[in-house]
Amino acid sequence: MKNYVLIGDKWKRAIVFTDEHYADLYIAKNCPDICCVKYSAADFEAQFGLNAKKVLEYGLNDYNAQVLITIGD
Repeated sequence: MKNYVLIGDKWKRAIVFTDEHYADLYIAKNCPDICCVKYSAADFEAQFGLNAKKVLEYGLNDYNAQVLITIGD
């Protein structure tokens, strides 16, 4: 399941959704002009596992987003 959405080129952040359907809805509405790439949890960890990360939990929201992850170098 690809429920991680990586946003941005220079300042990378990821949003983790409850499932891939909500990731697709988010991309369709919010990513026409910015780079968004979907990852599975395993692919995300393989790509960014060694990077510094800060994880922030979301409250109730329209997209069923669970957490926002900011990704450092």
